[in-house]
Amino acid sequence: MVFGRRRRAAAVEIRTDRAVYRPGDTVRARVRLTPGTALPDPEIAVSLLHVDTVSDGGTSTDSWAVDGRYVFEGRPLRAGEEVEVVVDLRVPDRTEPFPGTDDDPLVDDAEDYRHEILRSEAWGAPTSTGKALRSEWFVQVVAPGTDERAAITVLAVGGPVDARTEPRGDSDRLARITLDGLPQRSVPAGATVTGRLRVEARTELDARALRVDLMLIETQGDRVLTAERKAGVTVSGPVRLAPRAPVDLPFSLTLPPDLTPSVTTEGWTISWVLFGVVDLPRREDAVGRRVLAVHDPRA
Repeated sequence: MVFGRRRRAAAVEIRTDRAVYRPGDTVRARVRLTPGTALPDPEIAVSLLHVDTVSDGGTSTDSWAVDGRYVFEGRPLRAGEEVEVVVDLRVPDRTEPFPGTDDDPLVDDAEDYRHEILRSEAWGAPTSTGKALRSEWFVQVVAPGTDERAAITVLAVGGPVDARTEPRGDSDRLARITLDGLPQRSVPAGATVTGRLRVEARTELDARALRVDLMLIETQGDRVLTAERKAGVTVSGPVRLAPRAPVDLPFSLTLPPDLTPSVTTEGWTISWVLFGVVDLPRREDAVGRRVLAVHDPRA
């Protein structure tokens, strides 16, 4: 892939060996730089950058390097002189921070760019772009008067998920709702998910419908930033539910192909949640919820 744009201080072109990487992969970046003015003692760094962005009325961004190198060290560059370097940058294995990680630098050599990176910073959530939250990755080139970035994608790799269904609010006093038979691991966007909706009424209920809804839930700390229905299926039309007469109904739901991966960071999460819904007229619905983890289909 080719990225870059020209600025007065220097022209920078960044090529990466591919566009998509898994945690633990090496990004091979080829950087071509042409100074617009002479640089007698340039300090030029190539780094792998992780950027978190939260939009909750305003927008806040946090960025940090997880790997990097100084290049063209100790070499003056003439105006218009085209130079090129290849830098290998490692994507961190871990996609969530380890609690209690020490704050020693990655390397002891004070002349090495990685001396500026603390071990506790050498992580980053996979690429995911929600409605209010974004986790992004870039190869960055910083030179005098120049800051260029080339976007890459770091995949959220599939893994096990929490298989429990939890009631929402006071729903449990009306009915026990469970979603069973679902995948025990994360699923790719665009997949078809099958399962069983089970409703055990605790009192007689006249429901307009029984549904399974897929919701995007984005949270920062204890705050919910986004709660938006993205897909759903009606499992049953009007039905009378009686105590001690559980209803079991199969369902099949095809996920939209453009779902962003589930992500958990230090401060926020992008989650996909299945809601089993007993649609009740003139009163709050009875709802059970279960997390459905989603990963990029390229993983």
